[in-house]
Amino acid sequence: MHTHRHRTRPTHRLVAGAAVAAIGLGTVWVAAPAQAAEQTVEGASFVWGLNGYAQKGIFGPWSYKNLTGDAAQLVGSVSGGTQSEYVVDPVPATSFPAEHAGKTPNAVKFTEGSGTYDADTHELALAWSGSYTVNAYPAQFGAPDEIYANPQLVVEADGSGSFSAEFTLGAGIDMSGNPVDEQSYGRLDLVTFSPGSVDVVDADTVRITPDFQGIEVDPADSSPQTRNCVASGTATGWWGSWAPEFVNTLPGSVRPHFYSTGCGGMQDLKPALPIDVTYAVDAGPVDPGGPGEPEEPGEGDVPIDVTVPEVEEPEEPGEFVWTIEGGTPAVSLGTATVRDGSFVASGVLPKVTITDTRAGQPAWAINGSVSDFASGSKTFSGKYLGWGPALAGDNTGGAGNGRVVVAGEGEGLKASSTLASAPAGHPKGSVQAEAAIDLRLPLDTGAGDYTGILTLTAVG
Repeated sequence: MHTHRHRTRPTHRLVAGAAVAAIGLGTVWVAAPAQAAEQTVEGASFVWGLNGYAQKGIFGPWSYKNLTGDAAQLVGSVSGGTQSEYVVDPVPATSFPAEHAGKTPNAVKFTEGSGTYDADTHELALAWSGSYTVNAYPAQFGAPDEIYANPQLVVEADGSGSFSAEFTLGAGIDMSGNPVDEQSYGRLDLVTFSPGSVDVVDADTVRITPDFQGIEVDPADSSPQTRNCVASGTATGWWGSWAPEFVNTLPGSVRPHFYSTGCGGMQDLKPALPIDVTYAVDAGPVDPGGPGEPEEPGEGDVPIDVTVPEVEEPEEPGEFVWTIEGGTPAVSLGTATVRDGSFVASGVLPKVTITDTRAGQPAWAINGSVSDFASGSKTFSGKYLGWGPALAGDNTGGAGNGRVVVAGEGEGLKASSTLASAPAGHPKGSVQAEAAIDLRLPLDTGAGDYTGILTLTAVG
């Protein structure tokens, strides 16, 4: 392991610094036997809680009903239930309401899914039979039901993918008090997800975090999308949308549940919650090859067997290299100013270039965490530092950026957080990652020139 440290000097003038270290670890997000590339998947399941908005709503948690086929409801403690199979962290880790921290969400579970998995490319395609119905309003409003049927999941070789269902809006009363007929919209992509959004839970379960932040929609007959939310204070800075195909198809009465029409508050509950998928692969029968059954040996015959493998050209080992722009520069956050009842300061992490051409395309991640800051005998916690990762330049390596860490919320950047990552099986190539750095301190922080160390670590 080798470590480079660049020290930062936030102060009232404030500094943030970065250190880099490389360690050799490898992870793959799916386990599979080696006999065949494409294998059959049977008995797959998924669990999903829609979004945080559905766990709170305007009139309380949304209702689930009329589950058919292989669908079942998991009643969470947000509605007095006891399900503990599906657990998510509150805002800002996910869109689950902060006031429900420690509780479990309502969710739907589908079982008996089937499909295929390719052990060479890590492509996965699964489908389930059945449907579930949700409604955001009390029954006396007569609001149309939302019906989701026969969901499907597709994961591409680069770790991106989509989750779709056949969507129907039931008959009911619209927002103007007029009756509306049932309308079927066919199969729609409900959410999409980018490379780096699939996380391993255990040997046969993955957690998928759908896209939301930065996805643009332009609904023609609803409130325009808000695109100016900034990560600071208690706001997550999220703005975005579920898959535009889904949102733009919905009628105006339900569309605002799935994209940002403002900043903070209930808007932070609109991103889709993670989808947990559990499955196992079955390689099926293995063809023994050869001309057929050998003759039975006669008296005095001693059979001798040998297997001669095909000679394969060795694959070039390739390399994993990452560098910080400018070597080991200090990151100055300048002099803090007072805003919204806090000292605030900001800066930019130099671009980090990651190139991975290794054989087998193992997963990798660049993670970061910050120390506490010190000025003589005075200190403040690294939790007051946050960042907003982003990718820059050409992304030929199938990478995805990490999630926003809000300064002062939870452990902030004092807890290890991902700047950028790529799943197992990603294309060989490179990407640049950067981050806006945000510091937010209590007003009773003592004046001084503070220094901290931000340590970046490569895993993979």
